[in-house]
Amino acid sequence: MDPIERKTAAEMIDDDFADEAPHDDDEPTTEELIEMLRESLEDVKAGRTRPVRELLRELREMTAEDADPS
Repeated sequence: MDPIERKTAAEMIDDDFADEAPHDDDEPTTEELIEMLRESLEDVKAGRTRPVRELLRELREMTAEDADPS
């Protein structure tokens, strides 16, 4: 018998979205976004804010595209 697979809420949500629509290769996955944010945090700690500003701009553009009803 297979052990019960335990997933976090984020993993379950990711699975639901993955089932509904194929991933667009032009957009980063959730895991890639999380890793980019972690790297950006390290940049901020080192005093470099430009990479963070660029990442946040990209995220705003992506969320605006997702929110666009057309």
